[in-house]
Amino acid sequence: MEVLSKNLNFLLDGLINTILLSLSCLGIALVLGIIVGVLQTAHNRTVSMLMKGYAELFRGLPIVITLFLVFFLLPEMGIEVNNYVSAMIALSLWSSANISVAVRGAIQSIPPTQTEAGLALGLSPVQIMRYIILPQAVRRMLPSVIGLMSNLVQSTSLSVLIGNLDFLKSVQLVIERVELMQGLSIATQMYTLVLAVYFVICYPLSMLAKRLERAYR
Repeated sequence: MEVLSKNLNFLLDGLINTILLSLSCLGIALVLGIIVGVLQTAHNRTVSMLMKGYAELFRGLPIVITLFLVFFLLPEMGIEVNNYVSAMIALSLWSSANISVAVRGAIQSIPPTQTEAGLALGLSPVQIMRYIILPQAVRRMLPSVIGLMSNLVQSTSLSVLIGNLDFLKSVQLVIERVELMQGLSIATQMYTLVLAVYFVICYPLSMLAKRLERAYR
């Protein structure tokens, strides 16, 4: 408790960075994932295949590889970004790829007769997608997206590998500082704190996803 009280502000900064990183990645991934998911169902085969390739690429790559690619490749291209932005881009690519698959599955689960009815009413394909298909698809993909939020929060801890100061990194720095100054081993207690914090954040999301899945079923 003494270690926590002395380092509380530092730990809170790390926790806030983790939450902000998760929320910013989720916002970007939702927009990008919905666009990519819709385009995966496009009648244009080239567009559909390109979007499916995007999804399979970033779903298939380990998140760590994507993190390192973004972190080292962007500076080589003349784009200077800090650790936080690199982590945000990499995690957004991974999240959007997963969301796009959920969007595509939700759209394809809508009976084609609804599209035919929209065409019979004189609606354009864009209007059909906006007013008929997407409102129903959102309900069907929502449990998957909320479940992904839990995975995204956990995956932010990997950003420590490129030097981002998240909650896990702040805990590691506190452990090193205390052990160096006082010679005390508090690693077990501090990592137990990490476990508890991530559990408090992720468990309600998992339960919400399961509840929504049962309700929409």
